[in-house]
Amino acid sequence: MLNASLTIALELHYGPRSLSERLFKYSLAVPPQGPLKRTVLYFDYNATSPLHPIARQAWLEISDKHWQNPSSLFPEAAVARVLLEDNRDVLADLLGCEPQRIVFTSGATEANNAIAAFLFQTSHRDATVAISAIEHPCVLDPFHHFFGNRVRELPVNVSGTVCLESVESLLATSNPVLLSVMAANNETGVIQPWENILDLCRQRGISFHTDAAQWIGKLPIQGLGACDWVTGSAHKFGGPKGVGFLVIPENTRSFHSQRGGPQENRSRGGTEDLASITAMVAVLVHLQNQGAPCAQDETGARHRRSLAFGRDAGEARLCELLPGVIPLGQHSERLWNTLAVLVPQVENIRLVAQLGREGIACSTGSACSSSSGTPSAVLTAMGIDSSQARHLIRLSGGWETAPSEWIEAVEKLSIAATQCLAVAPRVALGPQGS
Repeated sequence: MLNASLTIALELHYGPRSLSERLFKYSLAVPPQGPLKRTVLYFDYNATSPLHPIARQAWLEISDKHWQNPSSLFPEAAVARVLLEDNRDVLADLLGCEPQRIVFTSGATEANNAIAAFLFQTSHRDATVAISAIEHPCVLDPFHHFFGNRVRELPVNVSGTVCLESVESLLATSNPVLLSVMAANNETGVIQPWENILDLCRQRGISFHTDAAQWIGKLPIQGLGACDWVTGSAHKFGGPKGVGFLVIPENTRSFHSQRGGPQENRSRGGTEDLASITAMVAVLVHLQNQGAPCAQDETGARHRRSLAFGRDAGEARLCELLPGVIPLGQHSERLWNTLAVLVPQVENIRLVAQLGREGIACSTGSACSSSSGTPSAVLTAMGIDSSQARHLIRLSGGWETAPSEWIEAVEKLSIAATQCLAVAPRVALGPQGS
């Protein structure tokens, strides 16, 4: 809650309006944009998204008018402090949790590392943690670093979905200090049964974490606050890079993402980036508004089905053009924006390069593992060996990606695959070579 002096400072500056009203103002002030003007068709939204006009306007306004340090004591800084706490209140309301549980961070990578470090420091020496085998490297790496052979990995089925039976079996025989399952997978788009797993953890009194970086901005976020730990990154849903948030359990004491100051209720030292935080919350409010892609109402659901139609049309067209292509997670519930396929006989690095020359920006999977050259842990967990994994192509669209753009992208993908084979002929694509 804001104290009286801060509330007065805010009202003197703005008048008696809530931050949610001011954030909504950005939505009204920015005219409908239509499809982004671009010469390249961008299909790498799961790696990062372009800055949304609403986020840009919010960032510029705060940077111009409220650049002061929120921890200082003079009146203008007090206004910045009010805005910071109002952002926390609005985000908490969207997630369905108490504001004091929210810690603003530089993104999900920092937040996930902080959770692993905190649990290592505060748990007994024999404590175990359970994480799914398909987690993002920023979850897998820190937990393996801190807990080593005390990490229990949860398997997935061939579609890339965490098996509830394996969760039940693990909880029946062990008592991990944390169970972590992502909300939706960044490589395949497969949605995980995190709500069911949360219920299983609740029954056993086990702390539950979900990395929601790919969920937020694509699906309704109400209810995420029921999880003990939640992590998210603004740049995945149209916000700036370098800002995100962490939801911590109620009554958590001595938690530190980083030391060196009293900020964020002593959970994370360092001056808060108010402009980026406001931009993040502003675009999230916009995406959750009635009828928006992430709204919980029926209009929002129809919007998501419409967006999924474009992806599905592209998938069907690609399978017509290249019958040997293998879509991943096709029979599971997926994010509406993601299409991951194996293109037999064509090295994905060469194919992505060729597509880039054709004006299609896409990826070979997770941006955080593609550049390392290491096999994808996600595909390995799904039973796909490293030789097959070299054929993965991921297309991930955005809110304004039209069905016609999906069709154009997969048609160019088909042409590029044929061109790659012509340069280095192998086995022909299609039924004869599959």
